[in-house]
Amino acid sequence: MKKRPVLTPPVQRYHLGYFLARLLVSQGAKRFHRIDVLTGLENFPAKNEPMVMVGNHQNGMMDALNICGVMTRQFHWLTRADVFWNPFAKIMLYSFNQMPIYRQKDRLEDLRERNEIIWNCCIERLEMGASMALFPEGNHNPERHVRSLKRGVSDLIGKSYAKHKSLERLKLIPFGLDYEEYPTYRRRLALRAGEPIEWVDLFDEESGLINYVALNKRISTALSNLTTDIQPAKEYKILDPFVRALRTTESAGLEWKEKNEKIKELASKAENLDWLEKVRGAFEELEKAGYNSSMRPEAWGLNAGNIRRKNYLAVLLRPLSWVLNAPTALQQFLLNRRGEKIKAIEFRSTMKIGAGMFIYPLTWTLMAIALGLLLASYKNIPFLYSFIGFWSWATWGNKFYGKLQDKLFDHKDAIEGEKFWKDKKMSALRDAWNKYTEVMKS
Repeated sequence: MKKRPVLTPPVQRYHLGYFLARLLVSQGAKRFHRIDVLTGLENFPAKNEPMVMVGNHQNGMMDALNICGVMTRQFHWLTRADVFWNPFAKIMLYSFNQMPIYRQKDRLEDLRERNEIIWNCCIERLEMGASMALFPEGNHNPERHVRSLKRGVSDLIGKSYAKHKSLERLKLIPFGLDYEEYPTYRRRLALRAGEPIEWVDLFDEESGLINYVALNKRISTALSNLTTDIQPAKEYKILDPFVRALRTTESAGLEWKEKNEKIKELASKAENLDWLEKVRGAFEELEKAGYNSSMRPEAWGLNAGNIRRKNYLAVLLRPLSWVLNAPTALQQFLLNRRGEKIKAIEFRSTMKIGAGMFIYPLTWTLMAIALGLLLASYKNIPFLYSFIGFWSWATWGNKFYGKLQDKLFDHKDAIEGEKFWKDKKMSALRDAWNKYTEVMKS
């Protein structure tokens, strides 16, 4: 087996590389997703105070990109060690505040000692006032529910506090990511931060550890209050259509709390086996009537009064959006086509956005240079004027196109919802849906 070098990341709180990379990440995340809900950031401590943010993990690398993209605070991440073996990649990852974490599959005899070096680096960064972000579920899953948590968060905080009692000031902040449709362009994404989770009282001075069972319970409870948590997970398929009809990703404040309570009620109701059997029967009838997961209960709502409003102005502006998005149209088409070929749904948006973050500005720059040289040669128009003009057209045109897609999606939902509730051809599916939702609410 090839001997791998021992990785020792630098102790840092900020890095210029992260600042520059975030400019691309922010553009990618905000251009791809429709982020109407971003709440709870007032719960964050000052930027020079230590923080560990814990989030649910559904959408592969995209979860981290969205967190980095919407907030100017520099976050520090733990990433699998094998991607650091390349010397150039290691330099880049260190500049992005990434630190390696070794796994059993790395098959290293000194794995524990290597990870101890990384833990110490994390601790010193926190003592400096760094902000770390962790996904305590340990891996991603595209279903919308909070899964069992690993003990990494408690180990990190416990070790940190045992070494530096000054880290009692560390804030443990829960963060919920709530996706409408993971891989689809301009679908909604809600981001909600919660109040700090108490942890100091769980620290045991004798062992130097935190009661991870108790802390994980607090974290799970906090996350379930911030994101869609469909429980019990084994009944996900039959409960999901009802929850989708609640339209959780467009809700904040009191409206979100009310919807979240309805979701929590499902877990309590599912303890009643008779109720659960009725739901299964109603869902089977719904499938027999033609329902499948590609349909949009979000467009239907729970009753005819939930139909969205049509937006004819957006329809009229659609040709203008095509013109404004012309410098990006081909790249967008090719990236979407390539992304849809990825089998794992939770990696499709990562591919689309990850490539788009670099391809869009690169192609805009090349086209702007070509246009600038052409107009300077044949029309005597100053190169800089043409370059800036094209770049403005490309970047703002793409943003306008994305914003208009938001309105067009809602308009399409309104048409689909109206058809669902009024068209006689939909009567069988509509009757089955009404029966299903009545059972769910009973």
